[in-house]
Amino acid sequence: MKYGYLEFKYNHRNALAAEEGEAADETINIGDNIQSLAIRSLLNRLGIPDHNIVGVNRDDLANYEGEPLKLVMNGCFYPHCFPLSPHITPMFFGFNTDYPEILRKNMELFKRYEPIGCRDNSTKDLLLKHGIKAYVTGCLTLTLEKRKVDPENGKTIISFGRGSGEFPGALLQYIPPALLERSSFVFQRKPVKRLPLGDAEVAEADKTARETLDFYAREATLVVTPLLHVASPCMAMGIPVVVARKDANLRFTAINRLTPVYTPKFFRNIEWSPPVVDLEPVKQAMIRIVNQLVEGHPAPEEDMTVLSSLYNHNSVSLGPSKVKTRSRLYQFLHFHWLRKGFKSTAEESLRK
Repeated sequence: MKYGYLEFKYNHRNALAAEEGEAADETINIGDNIQSLAIRSLLNRLGIPDHNIVGVNRDDLANYEGEPLKLVMNGCFYPHCFPLSPHITPMFFGFNTDYPEILRKNMELFKRYEPIGCRDNSTKDLLLKHGIKAYVTGCLTLTLEKRKVDPENGKTIISFGRGSGEFPGALLQYIPPALLERSSFVFQRKPVKRLPLGDAEVAEADKTARETLDFYAREATLVVTPLLHVASPCMAMGIPVVVARKDANLRFTAINRLTPVYTPKFFRNIEWSPPVVDLEPVKQAMIRIVNQLVEGHPAPEEDMTVLSSLYNHNSVSLGPSKVKTRSRLYQFLHFHWLRKGFKSTAEESLRK
């Protein structure tokens, strides 16, 4: 059996072909490639070798004609992503959409594979509204392995993108000077001269994503970002994170149960020495669910309950009570850690 992860070639965007010597005037979101890397890493850790792992273009799923495979459906999906090829068996985990027509036009598909594991509460609520059973998983980038060594002389990494992921300029006045004095800015997008991307360009983007993750793990004592796919993988790697955005976004309605998501009117409340969030119980539940889906079994009720017990709560407070709310989060996580006796690694647990 082959197992698939999403590749991102951006067929839905306007075609681009820059002439030789012309500067690239388009960029792609490296966060997409970070999702691909996280899924491939997890499949490897579940015992699936690289030769059985296949990249499938998210923007051309209907036309996939390769070997039959099970595809991890983690990421953002649009109407043009459906219907799925008959050669694809979906594993809905980390699924995100805000397009009701996807559900209306593909109701039989979603009902067949319910409960659907959603990346955020907004997607879950949309599915529930259409009579489809759903629960929140968070993004699979949360399963990345924790870094083994913290940097001795690290720095503050300020990572941003464009659009709603732009760096909010008003934030600068609130960042302590000591953090800014030793900081690096990262634009987590990659210039491209061609759209849709070819296989070589996808491989190069994956390389950039790997190097970016390695940079965060090696250098960051604190990451400040408005981007989901900076915050989520960095938290998984055990890096303190401050999420600060110019506006609210429904795609953050899971991660805001793990850490505050600050908008400008709350910038003055930011805790600039945030603790590392202990995600190991969450990772364990996520990994066990994916393992069961890979094996063709339904998600274990107990692990769905672990995730739902966290993500069904209100978001972490941004006001004066944020310390108390954060403390309740830690109590919840450690309760499940102790209750389940999580003393082994994820791989050891899966082998039992």
